[in-house]
Amino acid sequence: MDASPVDDDASPASAPVTPAQRRSTEMLRGLRFGALVIAVIAGVWAWQQAGRYYHVFYLADDELLPPSPSALVLPILVWGGYGISTTSARPNRNQRNIASLAVAASALLIGVLFAWPWWRKSQDIQMSYPALAQLAVAALALGVAAVADILIRDRGNHHAKPRSRRIRPPRPTRSATIAAVLALAVGAVTLALPAEHYAAKSVQVPAAPAQPVPESLSDSATWRRTIQIPNTGDLHPIGGVIAGAAGPIVITDHGAMGLDPSTGETTWSYTRSGNLVTFGDDYCWKEGNAWCYAAISPDLSRLVLGYDAGWLGTPLVALDTTTGEVVFEYIYNYDSMARLGPNIQVTDQVLRAGRNVLSLRDGSIQSTLPYSTFYEYENPHYCGDRNIKRCWKYPGPTQGGHSTLVYGAICGNPSQPENIEPKDNHNRWCALLTAPDDDPTALTLVDAVVPTSRDAPEYVGGWTVRYADPDAAFTELSRHQDPEEVDTLSFPLEAVSLDALAGVDDAEPVALGSLNRPEYNRSTRTLAVLGAAPTAEEATVQARFDPVTRTVYHVDDAHSALSGPGYLDDLRLSSPQAQEGIDLVRSDGTVALHLDYYSEDPAQEPYYTSNDAPYIVQAPGVIAVVDLHSAQDSSSDGYRHELVVYGIG
Repeated sequence: MDASPVDDDASPASAPVTPAQRRSTEMLRGLRFGALVIAVIAGVWAWQQAGRYYHVFYLADDELLPPSPSALVLPILVWGGYGISTTSARPNRNQRNIASLAVAASALLIGVLFAWPWWRKSQDIQMSYPALAQLAVAALALGVAAVADILIRDRGNHHAKPRSRRIRPPRPTRSATIAAVLALAVGAVTLALPAEHYAAKSVQVPAAPAQPVPESLSDSATWRRTIQIPNTGDLHPIGGVIAGAAGPIVITDHGAMGLDPSTGETTWSYTRSGNLVTFGDDYCWKEGNAWCYAAISPDLSRLVLGYDAGWLGTPLVALDTTTGEVVFEYIYNYDSMARLGPNIQVTDQVLRAGRNVLSLRDGSIQSTLPYSTFYEYENPHYCGDRNIKRCWKYPGPTQGGHSTLVYGAICGNPSQPENIEPKDNHNRWCALLTAPDDDPTALTLVDAVVPTSRDAPEYVGGWTVRYADPDAAFTELSRHQDPEEVDTLSFPLEAVSLDALAGVDDAEPVALGSLNRPEYNRSTRTLAVLGAAPTAEEATVQARFDPVTRTVYHVDDAHSALSGPGYLDDLRLSSPQAQEGIDLVRSDGTVALHLDYYSEDPAQEPYYTSNDAPYIVQAPGVIAVVDLHSAQDSSSDGYRHELVVYGIG
């Protein structure tokens, strides 16, 4: 601290000073020291924030752009210019007042220029916009330090003795120390307030042993839980349930919470004001499904959420699904305002965010993929090793294999000629680009993967579907250009492990039977496969594969067993109307279970419509039925959103 009894900055004085004058001068010294420390801390913090986030100083054209950080030198130049002027001529009182006012005004102006866009952008993204608030504090602190220094120099006549030529170490006085401590306290509070703006809220619980997933339904709902979703004018709010390692996990607009599988009560939770973003899948822009907004590892132990921070990128949060602990946060330098969501993927060990591969244990970067990794496969004319004339590239799923990264799929149709308008616009053939997650540049391209009706492969629990005889299937597909004909064909299909495709393990393929293609359905525990469609009819699910037990359930088996993952996933849930409730219907049309309509705030004859068809989630400890619906609010002319979860197993 520069609060020495001897003023090294003062000129020789001619008049003695009073004790009150000396104390005020020492307080100014402490204020100057504290303000300089705060300015340095705020500046370093802003520098770190700017390096961590993406496009910190790039705002929309209609917003007030923040000044360049170089503008911080303005109060320094004013301060320095005044200091130089005092060495040549003693300024009068008016000059001193004008200099003090100029420094204070410039610091205040720069602080406002940083603070205003910070406030507007924070309101827009519902998160604390980084760097700008710290720069505003740094500018104000430099201004305070400059004004204090000017006032100290103005009191250069308080010494009764000439300046000593002997250099003595500074000796802080009580007045200077108190002023410095107060300045540091005010600065710390000022810096802490932006950091706490829209702070995340996290509730954690101790780890507990996971219960097994029930194999059958109970006779009635053992518990019901209703979660009110604020009405923001969105007819399709984010809301849904996925399975975690210890029970169901509810996904909403702003976070996630775990449910006790025995009671439905909240165990852990994580929320913040920012809005969740979708991850990659184009169809997720049309659906409010929970799995579009949450990436979960194949072993269900880690959950990754992404928040929309606009130009800054996408803050990713990795949570422990058993305790709710925040394992780590990572800023993915991705503009979440683009058409598709961030391209991320999780295995049991790693999170891939763009080119960086991070450990799911602590968030440390394990490797960074070179830009040239996918150069050959990104060539628009590259369609794999077979003679497919047209092909499309699809990103990999958010959930990879247990130890395998799936970078994407190259899909096409063997029957499409090169220069003839095709009759069948659906993809019938895909090649997967995979690599072990501990050696992410060891690429392997595996073809003969069967796509769904949405033109890309289906992935469940680290497994997908492949043609058992690729050459025969390719030849047969090449002979048919009519999509209705292709839907009536049967091929020997098999379930294959993504880890085996990448060479991580030697898991044998599991024969599924003579079928047509997999079905798109991300909420199921099993991999559903459609049979050949009868002429002029739609194809139906004929087999289901459970990746956990590696067992195949056929439709006939499901009718007789009345239990197991295949039977539960084969149930179809009716879309409720009015207060009729939900029916769980078997594939033969019989009702397995009826659930009465339930609401925490039932209105008199409310208008009720389900946003999406209810669905089943098989989670440790409970079978849950999930229904996201809108109902007319009995207390107003508007409507409300409710997410109702029933425990039925």
